[in-house]
Amino acid sequence: MIIKKIDDFNWEKYENWNGVSLTVNEKIKGQDKKTKVYSFEPYAQEMFAIYTNQSKKFIRKDLEKGDIIPIVDLSVSDISGKIIVETLGGLSLEIDLEREKRFLQIYGFNSIDDFVNSMTDKNKVKEFIDLGISAYVTESIPNLKISLWQGHIKKTRDEFLEQINSPSKAYIAKILRANRGGFFVDVQGIEAFMPGSLAAPNKIIDFDSYVGKEVIVMVEDFLEDMNSFIFSHKRYVEHVLPYKIQELSLNEKYTGVVTGTSKYGVFAEFKEIFTGLLHKSKMKEDTYNRFKNNGFNPGDSIEFYISEITKDNRIILTEESPEEKKERISKFVEKYNNKPIECNVSAIMNFGIIVNVEDFSGIVPNKNFKKAHVSPKNFTVGDKIKLKVEEIKEGDKIIFEFWNDKEDRASS
Repeated sequence: MIIKKIDDFNWEKYENWNGVSLTVNEKIKGQDKKTKVYSFEPYAQEMFAIYTNQSKKFIRKDLEKGDIIPIVDLSVSDISGKIIVETLGGLSLEIDLEREKRFLQIYGFNSIDDFVNSMTDKNKVKEFIDLGISAYVTESIPNLKISLWQGHIKKTRDEFLEQINSPSKAYIAKILRANRGGFFVDVQGIEAFMPGSLAAPNKIIDFDSYVGKEVIVMVEDFLEDMNSFIFSHKRYVEHVLPYKIQELSLNEKYTGVVTGTSKYGVFAEFKEIFTGLLHKSKMKEDTYNRFKNNGFNPGDSIEFYISEITKDNRIILTEESPEEKKERISKFVEKYNNKPIECNVSAIMNFGIIVNVEDFSGIVPNKNFKKAHVSPKNFTVGDKIKLKVEEIKEGDKIIFEFWNDKEDRASS
């Protein structure tokens, strides 16, 4: 058993070490007025669960094959290539690192020497143990043997199963090989499958080009008949998109990859997880002519700005720079200064109506209907309506109000 030196003990966690006043570990779940935990060790929660019968697990000296035991400490053995681990429950066992090379690789160590050298630093040992290392019992007493690698696999599989219905973690998947249906991937040392339809936000054209790459994934499902986990990059994108989309800027120029076209425009993927539509109305002349002549193919590179991000996180793209747009709006406002603007009603919404004029669109909000003593119900899509510019809001959105022939002509 590994005995901690007294100077390794963190006395700052405690107060008045005479039993009068101790610091309660508030992070431990399940405490009540009669039961308190004063330990701040990484295994405190599990020990508390064992002592209060909240856990189905219990540590025995007569461990059997298949049992999983947490590792609470380790030290480097005097024998080359071996370490001594201390388990929850007080067992000290020797482990041959030659049998644990895959385990070491998973945790970022290039070799046995790399791991051993790192574990001579007690701070590194603590960091490693705090990752939640467990061992799998491969042979029962009297020839008790354990495996860190198999412990990792068992613990990871259990975690993956939990993640199917309660997704909260993302993992790095290394794409090993491809077939017509998708990709075989390595996730935390476990080989699994990722269907092509779940491997990217958009349709993948060249499967072989993905082999060898790493992608961020989440657990999608587990197929019992094949004993295989299914992973999805698409699920990860859907999970993080609402947060990541806030990082996008309307002032930045982006480069993307064409993923497809429709009669409305070109779809482009950028910054790995985002997809936007470059509508034909927001293309410059050369780009529009190329689009009209079916000149865009999946994989083509294309540059653009973000015109708008809708409330449902749809990304509308444009080739017009923010400076060009401001200049165009400025000329539009100057052109119709103190003049009525004949607009077409394009949509009736609960917040007002959307109108189009020339190559601009804008909003007549409900407050301006009340101001003019008019109801939005009096209008239908396609109606023509006389308006004037009230203001240009942030994001260069044009707010219109009703033109009053009598008042506005008098003021002009």
